[in-house]
Amino acid sequence: MKHLQLPSERRVEQTLYRFDRNPPDAGRCLSHLYEIFSRYRPNWGWCRQCFTPEEEARTRDAGDPRRATLESFAQIYFEHPNCSGGRDTFLHWLPRGLELTFLNFENDYFPMEGAMRLGLWRWPKEEQDGLRALFCSVASNWFDGGDPAPFERVMRKSNRDMDSYISARIVEALLMLRVDPFDLFSWLARANSTRARAVLVDLTIHEHLVDEAAYYVLDDATDEPLLRNGIGALDRLALDALRRIVTDGRLMRLWAWADREDRALARRIEDTEPLRMQRAFRLTATERQRDRAIVRAALA
Repeated sequence: MKHLQLPSERRVEQTLYRFDRNPPDAGRCLSHLYEIFSRYRPNWGWCRQCFTPEEEARTRDAGDPRRATLESFAQIYFEHPNCSGGRDTFLHWLPRGLELTFLNFENDYFPMEGAMRLGLWRWPKEEQDGLRALFCSVASNWFDGGDPAPFERVMRKSNRDMDSYISARIVEALLMLRVDPFDLFSWLARANSTRARAVLVDLTIHEHLVDEAAYYVLDDATDEPLLRNGIGALDRLALDALRRIVTDGRLMRLWAWADREDRALARRIEDTEPLRMQRAFRLTATERQRDRAIVRAALA
């Protein structure tokens, strides 16, 4: 917590960021992320209602985060962050947590949701930039070639449905990091990738693309309404951007191609049509401008 910048110390934050189409190598991005977060140290004296002395000792003995096993620290993800020492403990393990849990479907934990609860948008710019670079690199690897490196893929089965789940998680993480939704969906629409086409179709039936956290752990509780409003505004901007990119006309042209070349995708377009029409969402230019201002206010 001591490393967070006070509002008066922060530079004016950029509201949305372009998707980096030429990101650094994912391994270098992860290594850089370890360096960025290496200044954080866990706080000890954990809550005894949530953790036994033995459980806390196991995490104390985990060693270098770059080589720690998931079992040595995963327990912190299933209790309130303050019960295991607060923000610093979470941030100490964040790079390793992303590496081992982002695609670990047996643990059912999404570390980016934990980051949002801890006020991700208020973190130092270097930390947010490092996370954005990593996820832009992962997205490029995944949608272009099906490789989610450097995240470890742990699941009981691997099939097209799991591919869709991975795609949606990567997109949600990028949106949480305030990658411009219109720019991101434009990139996906132009990618020569079955995964990219499929995730755009799948997302059209989602009621939300960026869900707000159930609770927040902030230095100043009065910031919570700003963050909730900002995340709601970002969600609306994302839904609007998706419909501006994935128009009915484009879907019809995609279906005509898929009916010849990719029947699984064609069936997906057909099956999602009723719910897609029900959840169609668009903003006016004025509403778009308003929501951008709401997001910007949440960063102040």
